[in-house]
Amino acid sequence: MRLKGLAIIAVFFCFLTSCENAPGIENPDKMEVLPYFDLKGFVNQEIEKLDGKNVTKISRINGVSEQSDRITSTEEWKEELGAFFDADINKPSLIDSYTTEVEKDILIHRAKPEAKVSIQEIRVRIVNDHPVWITFKGASESMFYTSFTHGGIYMNNRENRIDHYELETTQKIWFLKPNNMKIQGAIN
Repeated sequence: MRLKGLAIIAVFFCFLTSCENAPGIENPDKMEVLPYFDLKGFVNQEIEKLDGKNVTKISRINGVSEQSDRITSTEEWKEELGAFFDADINKPSLIDSYTTEVEKDILIHRAKPEAKVSIQEIRVRIVNDHPVWITFKGASESMFYTSFTHGGIYMNNRENRIDHYELETTQKIWFLKPNNMKIQGAIN
């Protein structure tokens, strides 16, 4: 068991000190070393590639669906993918809030049981030093309110850009029916 733990630490150390800060992201000389996958930096980099691209979007709010097609600007993409910016866990206050492990080709950051954080898990599948998909799970709860969020970005590796994404949020306020919103977008 101890050997397995040392192997995981060695793999993680090699991952952190490899030639790239986070797979598929800029040259490490231009970036600071971060303790966790740089989700915010990755999404920022990918948004630049999507400026002016058409997106087919399906929005479902409490079971009512609507589909739209539109060309989206960089600023609109920042708003559309805002939940992924919010899910970034590279903040000084969260430095010791997550465990990191590698299962085959998937990097996993999980909230420690004692951590009081809203993002519970981030998973990044990495193939040939490039993210293939990224998912996150979030949850927050108070005496009057609970919220669950799931999100995913899936890459088109032939075109080296985001292919599609999804976000789903369920919110429940005490004494009210739960609200569920799901957004799926495919970039054409």
